[in-house]
Amino acid sequence: MPTWTSPPQLVALAAFYEHVRAHPDAVSDAAFVQAVKNAHWPSNCWSYVEASFAIIASACLLRPHLTAALIALPIDAMIAGGLEDAGQVIALGLACATCSVAYVEPGAEGKRWLAQVWPGLGELAETVFQARWRATTELDGLLDAKSPFTLGYT
Repeated sequence: MPTWTSPPQLVALAAFYEHVRAHPDAVSDAAFVQAVKNAHWPSNCWSYVEASFAIIASACLLRPHLTAALIALPIDAMIAGGLEDAGQVIALGLACATCSVAYVEPGAEGKRWLAQVWPGLGELAETVFQARWRATTELDGLLDAKSPFTLGYT
């Protein structure tokens, strides 16, 4: 598990991961996903992607059945950062495993998950990307020129 020493939310998350490892049935899936989400902090999109992969890698290792929900976190940031090609999602995650100067260090187990498991999740990553992309573009469609929420710019 990661051995983060800062920021405080990652220190708490590392302790949480250790607790879940020792007592796998002590935390519900919903509470688990919420704890992982709560460990994220505001940042620019691409730093968020890097931090998110570091955060979720250990979570996916502990609860593989939650992988689809967890990978949506960095994928949402990729889309917000302008990524339009789902085919790049796996490569971006792999880059987080091999980055020499990581924004957030994924830890040894996280790096192994990103290097060994993540590359085999292309189909899942594609499915999650497409679903998140559709949700984003549908929201954009709600704010078209006829919307009362636009600022009048065309």
